[in-house]
Amino acid sequence: MRETTLSSHYIHRGRIVTLREDTVLLSSGMEAKREIIEHHRAVVVLPVLDNGDVVLVRQFRTAANRVLLEVPAGLMELNESAVVAAHRELGEETGFVSSDMTPLFEGFPTPGFCTEYMYFFLARELKPGAPHPDPDEIVETVTMSMTAVVAAIQSGDIVDLKTIAAVSWYRGLV
Repeated sequence: MRETTLSSHYIHRGRIVTLREDTVLLSSGMEAKREIIEHHRAVVVLPVLDNGDVVLVRQFRTAANRVLLEVPAGLMELNESAVVAAHRELGEETGFVSSDMTPLFEGFPTPGFCTEYMYFFLARELKPGAPHPDPDEIVETVTMSMTAVVAAIQSGDIVDLKTIAAVSWYRGLV
């Protein structure tokens, strides 16, 4: 079931993603084409306040062409550990600082065509502060009860799968 890459042709090299087309040799002996998006590793943070409320961010997502409600998340910098990136992203997007950043799980969100790998964290023992998003980010912090978050997932108001995965995992723990 392994595939051997015979050649790679780069179509686009961008700041966040690179697109390439690979020619691969299947274990059956047949050749096939694979379109691959190379993407940096990322962190996803589920911030839960002492009272059980969840801190989310609302932002416009151009690819979805709509405003989405999501958990804080972002790309890891070169040679940055996942936990350091999780603390950084939480602070940038929400202003909160966590003294209890617990790894939850990790994995590929779209392994059929993308190399992105996500590290999920639970942030507790939160202290408020001022958000300081990247210059090209416009985010609004939203605090909701876990019941309201689950209802928003069920109603289709929250459609971001990393948020759904983080909340589902958390609800399985408590």
